[in-house]
Amino acid sequence: MVYISSLFSFLIILFIFKYFAPKLKLIDKPNFRKKHSGNIPLIGGIVIYTNILFFSYFFELSNHMTVILYTSIILILLGALDDAIELGVAFRLLAQLICCLIVIGSGLVINNIGDYMFLPSIQIGTLSILFTVFCVIGLTNSFNFIDGVDGLSSGLALIAIISVLIISYLDNTYNYLIDFNFLILLSITITIFIFFNLTKFSKIFLGDSGSMFLGFFISWILIIASQSENQIIHPILTIWCVTLPVFDITSVVIRRCLRKINPFKPDRRHVHHILIEMGFSNFNTMLIILALSSILNFFGILIFYLSGPFPALISFIILLFLYVILMINLSRANNAK
Repeated sequence: MVYISSLFSFLIILFIFKYFAPKLKLIDKPNFRKKHSGNIPLIGGIVIYTNILFFSYFFELSNHMTVILYTSIILILLGALDDAIELGVAFRLLAQLICCLIVIGSGLVINNIGDYMFLPSIQIGTLSILFTVFCVIGLTNSFNFIDGVDGLSSGLALIAIISVLIISYLDNTYNYLIDFNFLILLSITITIFIFFNLTKFSKIFLGDSGSMFLGFFISWILIIASQSENQIIHPILTIWCVTLPVFDITSVVIRRCLRKINPFKPDRRHVHHILIEMGFSNFNTMLIILALSSILNFFGILIFYLSGPFPALISFIILLFLYVILMINLSRANNAK
């Protein structure tokens, strides 16, 4: 009943914020980088967050999830401010860092990165805070960077959450995942958003606030799942839940650094840009990337269960290397046309 009710509440929240979007300057207008038609409200992230915040009171949440949920309002508000007046990359990074440190201050960090064959459980120790900040901010921006095609960033977020739920079910550890039902609610809410994002009927965009929120939230979901006392998923599986976002941001940053370009400066080196330049439509580009993401996630999970953590880690590194090489070659081929 709660899940069905969330659909109706989403619609109500959507039309409320859509009414106020022009007054709040949360409107995305077409320009030389943005090829969409018409002015589109940048309220997707706000609507998703407001919906799950309201229904969070109907679920039993873990203490960590409660902290993450309430901390995220800072990211949503500051992200919306950036959407309205474009404060820039430094402002977004500062907002992410503040939110990250608040959650870390509550006691949630990455301490254990797993055991690999002859190596015992690897503890990070004094570097745990720095490593956690690096991982969370990196993954948060990976979802923000790849938000260039309708349904893409939100679709990748949905795949990541479903991956966590499937793994916890396969390992029979979902009973330890206190937030299991809440994550189902989040999945349903994201699915509803994707419908409005992809259709012309009452179309909305995530905005920076939305893509940052999804990346930030998923980062901490993965940390909760892998770092809880009753480990829900092995740490190596966390990166296999977000394979494509990690591959894309790593590839883009490496290629920008090789060209001595600011890693945070926007360009057209992301996988969706390359596919579009190859002649694929926006919709087909989204479908290809989401299909590839699902296949990669499935492959990583399969390798883990068939061969163990170490082969899963090596496979990830090899595929990441191959992905970077492939993106470099495809980008060069497009530029040579």
